[in-house]
Amino acid sequence: MSIEGGNYRRIRNFEDRACAKECIEDFSCFGYEWNSEERVCYLKSRSTSGKLVAKPNTMVGFCQDDEDEVRYRLQDHVIVGPIVLEADDVPDGEECKDNCRKVGSLYYSWRPNADNQRSNVVPVEETEEEEEEPEVLGHCECISTMNELRLEYDAFSGFNPVPKHKHRRSLFLRPFEI
Repeated sequence: MSIEGGNYRRIRNFEDRACAKECIEDFSCFGYEWNSEERVCYLKSRSTSGKLVAKPNTMVGFCQDDEDEVRYRLQDHVIVGPIVLEADDVPDGEECKDNCRKVGSLYYSWRPNADNQRSNVVPVEETEEEEEEPEVLGHCECISTMNELRLEYDAFSGFNPVPKHKHRRSLFLRPFEI
């Protein structure tokens, strides 16, 4: 698999794990692409936007880290693919992620409603009293297969972990158990 566009750096004579490590250590890196035959690593920029296409001997990885605030999810991106479930007026991305996990969806995307986007918000002079931020409502999509990744400001997407089962058979008996 390959994701079109977004390459900002090419490193030759690299192995897959070294490519992933290079991406994690580079703050500008959103994801990486590694070709096993050529042993070439391509780092993808934070403004990556493109379709996933078949490419022999190539794999794509993303720098997502639940422990890191910046790389907690795919910030300013939406995952595009077949929708399993969608909902409007979802208060936040965590609820979107949880709902998608419950239906067994591997990916989720959340984008704020048009009137809630940060780019539409006019700064207000700060007062001495701290006011609670208003709840931002948005649209949630649970997606079964990633076909494309699109840059869309104020949105974010992520991956739901695949449940770990002791026996392969249990995967078929309880496919949505988390």
